[in-house]
Amino acid sequence: VETSVNAMLTSNEANMEVIEPDKKAKNKKYTNSGHLSAKSVSIEHRPTFTDFITGGCEISMIAAIDFTGSNGDPDMPNSLHYMSPTGAFNPYQSTLSSVGRILDNYDTDKMYPVYGFGAKVRKPDGSLSECQHCFPIYGGGLEVHGVDGILQAYKDCVTAVYFSGPTLFGPLIHAATALAAGANCNQEKQKYTILLIITDGMINDLEATKAAIIEASAQPMSIIIVGVGSADFSGMEALDSDKQLLTAGGKTAQRDVVQFVAHAGLEFSVLAQRVLAEVPDQVLNYMELHHIKPNKIEA
Repeated sequence: VETSVNAMLTSNEANMEVIEPDKKAKNKKYTNSGHLSAKSVSIEHRPTFTDFITGGCEISMIAAIDFTGSNGDPDMPNSLHYMSPTGAFNPYQSTLSSVGRILDNYDTDKMYPVYGFGAKVRKPDGSLSECQHCFPIYGGGLEVHGVDGILQAYKDCVTAVYFSGPTLFGPLIHAATALAAGANCNQEKQKYTILLIITDGMINDLEATKAAIIEASAQPMSIIIVGVGSADFSGMEALDSDKQLLTAGGKTAQRDVVQFVAHAGLEFSVLAQRVLAEVPDQVLNYMELHHIKPNKIEA
């Protein structure tokens, strides 16, 4: 059938001939192969990421920083956590700054939960705790204000904790999932959470992490993992389910929520672009699954 959108919209269920060119060319008596009628035709507007942002959808960030021993002694220049006296950013600082300053534009209160993992921390009595796999890095509470607040809290924490291990993602993802669920995203109050995990190596709880990601896929959130340093990150691809939805323990993720990017000395702008590349589609996918439309802001 050769037709146009306008013709279908105005067809009023009129019959349209189905013509097969090969049959028509071979048979002079050929008229058609049947008829097609459109009982209902409408144009559906598919909202864009910009539509949601313009309508007031808030994008909130949770940052999680790897303090495991494999990062190296922060006092040594070869450490991934080394604070240069020149002020040059280390890979953790550059990731927090480049990604954070973009997401900062979409957050109204600019208050960000920041977690550390893979370190021992001081207890009130001065003794060291067991290795903590999800702890607030800011002594004054879970949240800090703005990207500069994140960077300052990180800088203060580097010298206050004792790098340890192993590297576990499960506890972080569960904590972030609870915060995302607690935001209660709905038609009137639209809020989407991004968990930014910065790590220097492979994780030691792969199956638990997969299960946590599957749980997170039901909530309004995405998980961005940035690998820093020269470790082999090939195993991270198992979490980034671009081609096939993640499965574990007989369960399947509702949607793809993970993006992995290797830092690899990328410039700020390129790093941020790659890190956030999949976020718009992931936001749209969640909103569509839950029948949430962009709100209209009255002028």
